Amino acid sequence: MPAAQRTAWDAYLTVTRGLLPAVDDPIRAATAGSMLDGFAARIEQYAPLWGEHGPMMVAALHGVLALQWGGDRAGLAGLLRAMADRLYLISTGPRPARGGGHERRRCQRNVGVYRPRGRAGPPHRRGGCHG
Repeated sequence: MPAAQRTAWDAYLTVTRGLLPAVDDPIRAATAGSMLDGFAARIEQYAPLWGEHGPMMVAALHGVLALQWGGDRAGLAGLLRAMADRLYLISTGPRPARGGGHERRRCQRNVGVYRPRGRAGPPHRRGGCHG
């Protein structure tokens, strides 16, 4: 796993297993401050590895720190969840470019179709489902 992905995964685990539970729990909220300081240092250190995502993560980090100082736990938790989502995407690596006739089709079962109660669903509209 490349360093950019590994560091993003490490930061993702820090958010999901450490910071979010601490922010959501009023008793552990006091310890969230010290964990947040370590997380902030880690984001600033690793941001250059993440290409275009790096400046976005640093900006989000500044928002997290402002929310922490303001005491907005709900906003803090929401922004940390958004950062965790982005960190997860970074950790999975670059996605292949779309196009070239090899796109995976999303399952179109029941898309935009009203189904009255008690009636079976419509068949697939296009192709099969790709898990």
